[in-house]
Amino acid sequence: MTARVDGRDAARDQRRFRLAGLASAAAAAAAAVWVGQEVGGPRVSSFVGDVGAVLAAWAAALACFAAARRGPSGLGRAWTMSMRRAWWLLGLSAFAWGAGGAVWTWYQFGLAIEVPSPSWADVAYLSAVPLAAAGVLAFPTAPVLAAARLRTLLDGLLIAACLLAVSWGTIGDVVYHATDFTVTERAVGLAYPLGDIVTGTIALAVLARSRGRGVVPLTLIAMAVLALAVADSTFLYLTQRDLYGNGNVLDTGWVVGYLLLMLSALRPAEARISPDVNERGSLARVCLPYAALAAAIVTISTVQARNGAIDAFLFWDAVVVVTLVIVRQLAMFVENRQLNQRMERTLGELSEREAELGLALARGQAAAEGLRAADQMKDTFLRAVSHDLRTPLTAIFGVALTLERTRMELPRDKSMELLGMLVDKAHKLDRLLADLLDLNRLEHALLEPNRSRTDIGALVRRVVREVDQLEGWPVSVEIGELTADVDGPKVERIIENLLVNTTRHTPPGTPVWIRAAAVGPDLELVVEDSGPGVPPELAGTIFEPFRRGTPGVAPGVGIGLSLVARFAQLHGGRAWVGERYGGGAAFHVLLPNAVPWAEKAAPPLASRVAFPRKPHPGLTTPIQRTTSAAQAQRPAG
Repeated sequence: MTARVDGRDAARDQRRFRLAGLASAAAAAAAAVWVGQEVGGPRVSSFVGDVGAVLAAWAAALACFAAARRGPSGLGRAWTMSMRRAWWLLGLSAFAWGAGGAVWTWYQFGLAIEVPSPSWADVAYLSAVPLAAAGVLAFPTAPVLAAARLRTLLDGLLIAACLLAVSWGTIGDVVYHATDFTVTERAVGLAYPLGDIVTGTIALAVLARSRGRGVVPLTLIAMAVLALAVADSTFLYLTQRDLYGNGNVLDTGWVVGYLLLMLSALRPAEARISPDVNERGSLARVCLPYAALAAAIVTISTVQARNGAIDAFLFWDAVVVVTLVIVRQLAMFVENRQLNQRMERTLGELSEREAELGLALARGQAAAEGLRAADQMKDTFLRAVSHDLRTPLTAIFGVALTLERTRMELPRDKSMELLGMLVDKAHKLDRLLADLLDLNRLEHALLEPNRSRTDIGALVRRVVREVDQLEGWPVSVEIGELTADVDGPKVERIIENLLVNTTRHTPPGTPVWIRAAAVGPDLELVVEDSGPGVPPELAGTIFEPFRRGTPGVAPGVGIGLSLVARFAQLHGGRAWVGERYGGGAAFHVLLPNAVPWAEKAAPPLASRVAFPRKPHPGLTTPIQRTTSAAQAQRPAG
């Protein structure tokens, strides 16, 4: 609601400003026509011109006083106070000039006498100059670099020196060397062109300024001050050359100047600095000092051509102008270098941010890929678990229904076969649930190793006999006399899961080797096969939970190898997979400090593997599978 009201107020202020602009343009045109055509006669047209200038000045003063009483600008208290101070000073300047015009008009038309010099009109006119200068300079500006402030100062000095040359070549020389003027009259006569130089310099310097233009109507103010300076200078020039007379359209210059000042005060103020104009300056504003320089060059050249020489004042003024131009170019070089450095820093920061954004994007993409992979693994896991749970449950349910329907009146051998199947499927179901529960406890660090002195050879041979999935796979155990301080049930699960993983990824008849040895104080277990091996792209992720081989080809849930790695980490060790010498896969598990009583270190088993070779009769034990061994299977761990 508040924003809507503010929008209506802003639109109303804009309409009022446009109407005031149209009215001012009409008044200026009417004054120009009246004075230029001498409507009512020379005396009436001169009176209308003088009164019109006074009324325009006082109207501008009232508008400036009203602008000084506006509410906060929205840019802070300091900015608001500076704006109010500037409008008050400009209003006082306009009022003082109007008072001078009123005194002038009273002398001419009220008393019908020639205006004395100096007079109270001169006092009022000349007092308006410093007030206008102070008012324009009091307007706040956005902060700029030190080099830019130096260049602005040099621009002002250059413009002042150029305008001084123009003023001296047109008016100042005549006034200064006049012999029929008193010292006071000569001082007052020189004060006017000097005041015009000051106001003209300020006007051009303001036009050259770009920062803060969206908040302060600098263009209108500068045009107003410049119009007043031109009107004053033209009046003085024509008066000194005895060319001034009634019906001169240039008399409306004061009307136009103060109407522009009034419009600048009536213009709605913005409550922010536009980012589009903070840093950019137009070509015209950059070239303004050179326009003043061109005017000075033309004036000096004209004086040189007319008099055959230039006086000392113009010469030294020209020296100052040249010096300021050189210094200004150096200042611009320094400013451009600072801007280039800022640009390089900005580009560097942007490059760093771009790199950071690239890394963040890459991390986000990696995270998204990870989430997608996790989602796929979740779906795969759910399908595999549901399949692996449903298969033994279906078998158990089928056996139970068969026994129920036959009322247990089957032949003994058939009944024992069904009971054996029932026990086998129950073992599989129990093993799967135990794996899931163990993985969850390991992920939450709820398990601790229960170490005890264990015969590794006997443990491995027992596991091989009890894993029924090994039927059809010849297994060779190459373990001598070796005891280790380990958690026996967890090592059984390691060997069991590695063997089951081998049967899932190799065809029946594939030879399998199991070896264990002390590597210094550590125990290394190796399960090898001569199958197709592990693809390189899976070697780094194969031990992650629910990670399976080729989708749709590799059976299982994907937690067997993950449990191998977790049980190894439970002992403080690690698990990895490599390529078997001669082809196939070699799964390694290293359990640190499991054989602390070992006298000397032995090389890793991977460096001692060389196939084919003749088995050692006392070390290698081929294990034959039987049906009774399958029936005697128990859940590992």
